[in-house]
Amino acid sequence: MRWPPPLQPGDKVALIAPSRSLSYSDIQGFFQFARRQGWRVEYDEGLFAKEGILAGSDEHRLKRLQAALEAPDLRAIWFVRGGYGVSRLWRFLRWEGFQRYPKWLIGFSDITPLLWGAAQAGIVALHAPVAVHVPQRLTLSALDHLLSLLQKERFDCVLSWKRQSWHGWRVGTAFGPLLGGNLSLLETLCGTPLDIKNWDSAPILFWEEVGEYYYRLDRMSWHLRNADWYKQAAALLVGGLTALHDDEDNPFGFSLKALVEQSCEPYLPLAMGLPVSHDSDHYALPIGAWSHLQIHSEEARLRFWRD
Repeated sequence: MRWPPPLQPGDKVALIAPSRSLSYSDIQGFFQFARRQGWRVEYDEGLFAKEGILAGSDEHRLKRLQAALEAPDLRAIWFVRGGYGVSRLWRFLRWEGFQRYPKWLIGFSDITPLLWGAAQAGIVALHAPVAVHVPQRLTLSALDHLLSLLQKERFDCVLSWKRQSWHGWRVGTAFGPLLGGNLSLLETLCGTPLDIKNWDSAPILFWEEVGEYYYRLDRMSWHLRNADWYKQAAALLVGGLTALHDDEDNPFGFSLKALVEQSCEPYLPLAMGLPVSHDSDHYALPIGAWSHLQIHSEEARLRFWRD
């Protein structure tokens, strides 16, 4: 697995919108942030196209994404926002030019299949906040962590978190490539070329979710189990479960702890609380990078490195 070159002052970063539409005001904060890093941000007026809820037609979005993947002078593609739209595009992408000119792919949520596509092509991608969240929707610690991953030639990083009473938890250790993303998007990869069964090594799998009903969260996690994703994984980490809903008249009736533990294979090392979410406490993770996980009785530690 290759890492993209570290981002340096003067490097060119492209903003690409493969999902929902946006306005210029949505990314003003990102422009100021990128200017402070010395990056040159590239975009065209096509970034603000609109067709329904999408940032332009499928052909429009696919053409711009494919061109950016193949561009020899780009050092990063920072996806502007998630929402919905990537599922209509990713199967049509060609990755040969990207392999010749590797660059950072940065985003999360609806961007999940693109991160997995990059990793399947042999290049580490970054599960990290989209441009409309940077820097204003990040803690300073999460922002510093993001810049370290993007800019350093070498690093050895450990994310650690404490067990809470409501966390599903099983002690264990695991070693493998780090793969994950938004649960509803992972579910769409079942049975496709990006299915977890098509990876050579058992991954440390993670997921997070936002805005779902409890029963749908349960259904999606059971879908992964029924599709043998948890059998294929070396461990499971669950990140933020943000803004969930329940039926006030007929509640789901299971806690999040029970929901995760019941749907996960009973022998799999498991820890909830991974600091990855749609909230401000969102730490970037390198998709495809080799990682080591230790889950102790009261603390979990996820280590990944570049050397």
